[in-house]
Amino acid sequence: MKKILFVVLLATSIVSTAQEKVVVEYEFYNVFDLSKETNPKMLEIYKNSNEKRSYFELVTTADESIYKKIERIDNSQGKTGATISFGGAGDDFYKNLKENESLTFMNYNGLKLIIKDSLKVQPWVIQKEKDKFLGYDIKKAFYKDNNTIFTAWYAPKLPIKNGPIEFGGLPGLILKLEILVSSERGENKRIYHAREIRIDPKAKIEKPTKGKIVSEKEFSQIIEEENRKYDEMENNKVETKID
Repeated sequence: MKKILFVVLLATSIVSTAQEKVVVEYEFYNVFDLSKETNPKMLEIYKNSNEKRSYFELVTTADESIYKKIERIDNSQGKTGATISFGGAGDDFYKNLKENESLTFMNYNGLKLIIKDSLKVQPWVIQKEKDKFLGYDIKKAFYKDNNTIFTAWYAPKLPIKNGPIEFGGLPGLILKLEILVSSERGENKRIYHAREIRIDPKAKIEKPTKGKIVSEKEFSQIIEEENRKYDEMENNKVETKID
């Protein structure tokens, strides 16, 4: 009864002001289709990836947010073996919803970079399906982009047009997100589920400032140049051994 009362009070307080700092913890995990994989090494990687859990924190108001990874021990961390993960977008992902701007901080090979970009608009189609999650009424929305289907469940009573990583734009905070990628090798689901929602006036939304500001195009060029240097270095090693 106390838990139900707390959820009701929390929902009421969030509705009263969208400018409160809302903190959402998301759990992220992959679900790789193992049925079509014939390579034993890749099969092992996919199995390990399916067991791995990652956690992220979104601190958001109606105007801006910061999304970053939470370092936490979970049951999968004691296991060895390669994994694949798509949960984050750099080290810190900042959004200015008012100015339609994103800043992604990345430490790439020792280079501290801040990738500046405009927020991408997702062409959501709102559906009739409804459900309940963490005490909130949620509604379904989706869109398709080539071989990928994006499905979100958002809470209209949390009137913030935001969600994990770059996703948002719905009339409520996204609490569940599923990205389904289909290919000849099978399907991969990337799933985000909110685990906890709270209001914390002391939570910080810090805009990334320590790094060189670059565009998405400039960042791609930096990666190409770093890869070229790496290949050159590896080739020099081979030539030295031959000599």
